[in-house]
Amino acid sequence: MQRIPTLVGTRGHFKGEFFPLQYGKTIVVGRSRESDFSLKRTEKYRGQSPDERDKDESAQTISAKHFQITMFNLRSIEIKNLSPNGTHLDGQLVETVLLEDVSTRTHSITFGSEEILSLEMRMHEG
Repeated sequence: MQRIPTLVGTRGHFKGEFFPLQYGKTIVVGRSRESDFSLKRTEKYRGQSPDERDKDESAQTISAKHFQITMFNLRSIEIKNLSPNGTHLDGQLVETVLLEDVSTRTHSITFGSEEILSLEMRMHEG
């Protein structure tokens, strides 16, 4: 087991979902199935009927490719907004930001009208 920076859904469609980061790999988060961490693969979205999905205004505020996150190492994790709807880190609107403290601090990423992901260290099989 090892501690790995992980995106953890705490609110919205992504609540209860998680995605561990990988060294050197860029992860795209968004509505599109082509996104690595996709709204359309969440349990909540898959549980909706086609009619419910069409009327889900919250899901429609998530861009196909909303933001990307790249872990270069524990002291260098980049978050880059890809959406005209914006991405917030710890309450601040960001375009591109480099985090150096993920090993000691949890961060909150807010996007769409309801989605919140926590960027935190989690234990995973190594």
